[in-house]
Amino acid sequence: MYEEDPVRELIKAVSGGDEQAFKQLYETTHKKVFQYLYRFTHGHNMAEDLVVDTYVEVWKSAKSFRNESKVLTWIIGISRNIAMNEIRKNKMNEYELNEDITSPPEQFHNCACSEITRVLGDALDRLSHNHREILDLVFLQGMNYEDISRIIDIPVNTVKSRVFYAKEKMRDALKFMGVTKDDLV
Repeated sequence: MYEEDPVRELIKAVSGGDEQAFKQLYETTHKKVFQYLYRFTHGHNMAEDLVVDTYVEVWKSAKSFRNESKVLTWIIGISRNIAMNEIRKNKMNEYELNEDITSPPEQFHNCACSEITRVLGDALDRLSHNHREILDLVFLQGMNYEDISRIIDIPVNTVKSRVFYAKEKMRDALKFMGVTKDDLV
C-alpha cells in the first residue's frame, strides 16, 4: 500500500465518477505520462494521442486500481500497454545504434545544460527500446525497481540487470559519440 501517494485520494474520487477529481488527476500526472510516451515512441503526435487513450482508460478503469502501487506507476503501466499495442499494430521499428551519426568531441566542451540534455537524449536514442525504457523509468521518471517491475511485468532482479546493462550501453553510445565523462560535468 502506497499511502504517501498524493494522488491516491484523487483516483478514489475518480472511481466514483468525480469529473473534477479526474481533471485534477490529469493536471497532476499528464506531463510525466507524455514525457514517458514521447521517449517511448519518439513521436510528438503519437505521444499526444496515446496520452488521450491512456486517460480514457484511466477513467474507465479507476475502480480497478487496487492501491498496490503509486497511482502514477499504475497510469504509466496503462500508457505502456496502450503504446505497446499501438506499436504492434503499426509495426514501428526500434531505433538502433546508427554508426553514421557522429559529433566531434570538441562540440561538447563547455556546452550549456540544454546542450548536455540534447547530447544525452541523442545517446539515449541510440539504445535499444528495452534499454531506453528502463533508463527512462529509473532516471527520468524516478521510479523504484519494484514499481518498474510492476509496469514492465518482469522480476525486480531483471530490472536491476537491465539497468546495469543499459548504463553500459549508454556509456558505449556516449563514447561512440566522442563524449567523455568530463564533458558532461
